[in-house]
Amino acid sequence: MRFDELIEKLKEYCLILNDLQLEIRRSSFQIDTVLIFFGKIIICEIKNYEGVHYWGKDKFTKLNGVIMENPDLQLQKTRVRLELLLLELGCKMEVDAFVVYVNPEFTLLGAPADEQLLLPSQISGYFENLHTGAKPTAEQKKLADALVKLHKPDYPSKMPKYRYNQLRKGIPCTACGALLGTFSGHRQTCGNCGKKVNVKKAIKNSIEDFRLLFPNEPVTSAHMTDWCGIGRRDRIFRVLREEYTSKGSGNARYYE
Repeated sequence: MRFDELIEKLKEYCLILNDLQLEIRRSSFQIDTVLIFFGKIIICEIKNYEGVHYWGKDKFTKLNGVIMENPDLQLQKTRVRLELLLLELGCKMEVDAFVVYVNPEFTLLGAPADEQLLLPSQISGYFENLHTGAKPTAEQKKLADALVKLHKPDYPSKMPKYRYNQLRKGIPCTACGALLGTFSGHRQTCGNCGKKVNVKKAIKNSIEDFRLLFPNEPVTSAHMTDWCGIGRRDRIFRVLREEYTSKGSGNARYYE
């Protein structure tokens, strides 16, 4: 949403496609944002990282020692796959690719000057320079329509087979997604990224994960207590009571 606000003024000069799920030669790839200008396409991988990170060609390292993959690795694969797809569509437009870090609290140390990334302080200036005055032509609109038709909205349903008893239980950190096996109090620190986690919000996120993975299973307080890991059942019950609508009564009560 923050990135959408930053590029709002570009709508006069380019076509903007968000969250495309495409496929080329049986390889699926996802693009956060595609900007189709006159004679150029820019793809953007949006990241909301925060805190201090040290750049590495293959990985980033946080101050607390947590390591994550350099997003540019995946972005370059995405760019190549888009270029192949464009060739199949008969389009030879130039493709640029950037990892865009939108969080103003993000700092990246040691990144080369020629790296294809935009830090928070660079975003506005870069896109301001793209105001070329040339508006999208019928050719660009035709390309945008073709990409939209190739979009696969049902892709998330292509999931591997899984069973409830196979899955780890816990509530997800709202920053990095790591599962917290135990929880207590209103806030606690994630052991993976060091983020202070709002336990109530994390419990609701975990319940929503269950509803996505098991849409035909009833959401009950007993079931959610097990699903969320080791924690007090009354905490789960309060979230269910406040955030959902109860149906039935007694042992047959469930929540929607």
